[in-house]
Amino acid sequence: MPVPRWTRIAVPVCALAAGGCVLSWAGAAAGVTPSVLPAPQVKVSNAHTDLCPTAAVSKALTDQGVTLEAKSPAIVVDAGGRRCVRLPISKGEFALDLSKGSVPADGGVVLRKAGGRSVSFTDVVFDFGSHRANGTATADGAKAGRARQQSVELFSFAFDAGKTKVDLSKGSAEGAAALSLGTGGYNALQDAFGSSPLPSQGTVFDATAGGDVAQAARALSRALLP
Repeated sequence: MPVPRWTRIAVPVCALAAGGCVLSWAGAAAGVTPSVLPAPQVKVSNAHTDLCPTAAVSKALTDQGVTLEAKSPAIVVDAGGRRCVRLPISKGEFALDLSKGSVPADGGVVLRKAGGRSVSFTDVVFDFGSHRANGTATADGAKAGRARQQSVELFSFAFDAGKTKVDLSKGSAEGAAALSLGTGGYNALQDAFGSSPLPSQGTVFDATAGGDVAQAARALSRALLP
């Protein structure tokens, strides 16, 4: 079977680009600008993202007696000596140039304070267009105050382009981003604990992601084939 033309064009360019395929899509077809040739969509099938608190945040959590936990099917993992939460990702899609997309994560992040109070961030959806992660913030436990359970902006994020790469030939992706606490997440923590153990500004989690992706071949073929 002949190799589709879009594979012949896109994959070699991705393989040669030092910054990875996701950063070289604008040059994937000579003479065609991104405004005429939209970046193709890739679908997430089996991936995960690790949320690791920065050193300053880890210290703040310890000082305030707050433990970082995971809500199943998310799990707690050790990454370079840091206690992190791994959120599994089984669906979603995003543009190859990261300009848009929506990727939901399963499970959630739990911040539990001595005495039983806790705040859970669940139903997290990473929106690549707005660079926001919205989800549900829930306060539970003794003296949690007003239980908060609604869709809010949990985090905002910025990609680390130098660590972001999509390999179309292998069907794999990896990336990194810095997460800052969103207004909704900050308010939920304040309501539950009286003060937020996470700062309202600056990076709170270093996020890394990796897993399997698949091209949306039909859309890509319509864009590239005559």
